[in-house]
Formats: sequence, structure tokens, C-alpha cells
Amino acid sequence: MRRPLLKLSAAAAVLGTCTLAIWTAAGAVHRFAHVVDLTHTLSEDTPYIPIPGITFPFKKTTIATISRDGVAANRWEIHEHLGTQIDAPSHFFDQGLSLEQLPVASLVVPLVIIDVSTRASSNADTSVTVADIEAWERRHGRLPAQAAVFMMSGWDVRIGDANAFVNHDASGALHFPGFSVEAAIFLAQSRNVAGLGVDTLSLDPGRDSTYATHKAWLATGKWGVELVANLSTVPPSGATVFVGATKVNGATGGPVRLIAVW
Repeated sequence: MRRPLLKLSAAAAVLGTCTLAIWTAAGAVHRFAHVVDLTHTLSEDTPYIPIPGITFPFKKTTIATISRDGVAANRWEIHEHLGTQIDAPSHFFDQGLSLEQLPVASLVVPLVIIDVSTRASSNADTSVTVADIEAWERRHGRLPAQAAVFMMSGWDVRIGDANAFVNHDASGALHFPGFSVEAAIFLAQSRNVAGLGVDTLSLDPGRDSTYATHKAWLATGKWGVELVANLSTVPPSGATVFVGATKVNGATGGPVRLIAVW
């Protein structure tokens, strides 16, 4: 029997306190007690990976005001991989799916959170490992089909300090947690996972300038999101994540509004 299509009727979102009501085609009402914004506010101070000649900070310029023009509007200067954002497979592969080609069903999925924050507090170079995934499954059961697996390292508390967030050393090497290549391959080959997410700047640990995890994961045709916020307020299992990806022809990625409900 086919499930009825879901249609959002009305919603109000306040971190962790509101109720979201969703009406189905059959008239039943499903209510979520918790709605959490997993998105950092994009601003001129948002941290990013500095790549000379390629990346640059967000910039917002006023182009119309209500007092002068009767309407307010801004111009944005932004690249696709800035702020809380999504990577499409085409970010690393010429023939990979671009952002608008990702199946929309893969963007509303069960959310799994793997907590490595204790390790990350003393070792910025730590990674999510296969052992971490197996430990999560021993406690919560096998990963749900088509789940999004997000790393929680606690890195989001640094968002107000770009230098601490990027965390580069004297040689210019970056130091922050990510997914190990082995974990990405395991999730791609042994589990039915829709996407990966991290609360840092990259799916890869910062010290890996070869983007090995990106390549291993995006080669499977799946997505990844970066710079996720507020994961400490979401349970490790049982939530659903809505990945509000922009729909731009040929995009390799773009800003997202991430919302978790349960």
C-alpha cells in the first residue's frame, strides 16, 4: 500500500520548543514535538576554507532601500561552498550528479548522529571511524535505511571565532575532525545511507588536503553537508532531517537550511 503524500500545512519553528503539524492526503495529522534549526546564520564573519584565488568570504551589499526605492533588497557575493552547505557529487566528479539532480526523496531522511566530541576536545585531528559506527549500532540498532549520518564533534561552539574554527597551524595545515575514508567506504558499501554531515568545514579531517573522504563518498552519487549547527540538541536516533537544498542548474553545491524534527 502506498503511503499518502505529505503536505506541509503550517509550521512555526523555535529551537526545540514548537510543534510542527503535517497533514497527510488522508486527513491524518502528524505532530512533531521538536523542531531544531541545524543551520548557522551566514554572515561576513562565517568561517571558510581559504583557497587563494578560489574561495572568499560572504559579502552583502544594499542595492535598494525602502526609504529611497520603496523596497529593500541586497546583493550577495557568495560561492557555492560557504556556510551551512551541501556538496553534490559534481563537486569532485565531472559526470557526477549536480545539485538539482539529487533525488528529492534523499533530502528528507532519518537522522543519525555519531558523537565524537569527547575525543575532539583533546584531539582536533580525530575522525569518525568504522568502530564508531559499529558502536552506535550496538546501542541503537542497525542504521535506518536511507539515513543521513552526521558527525557531532562539538566544533560548532567555535563559530564566533574564525581562526579557532579553521584551526590552522604555523605551516598552514588545518586541524578539525571529519569522517575517515574507511568510514565513508563502509557507509557507502555496507549500509544504505543517503548522505553524510559534519559540524566542521569539511567531510574530510582538516589535515587531509587531498579530500580523500570527499572523493570516496561523492563517487557513490550521494550528498554531504558541512558546517552543521546544534547537533547537541538532537537525539542520536529517532529524528528526521529536512535538507533544504537550493535548486540551481548545474550547481556543485549551495547553501542549505537544515531542519531536524522528531
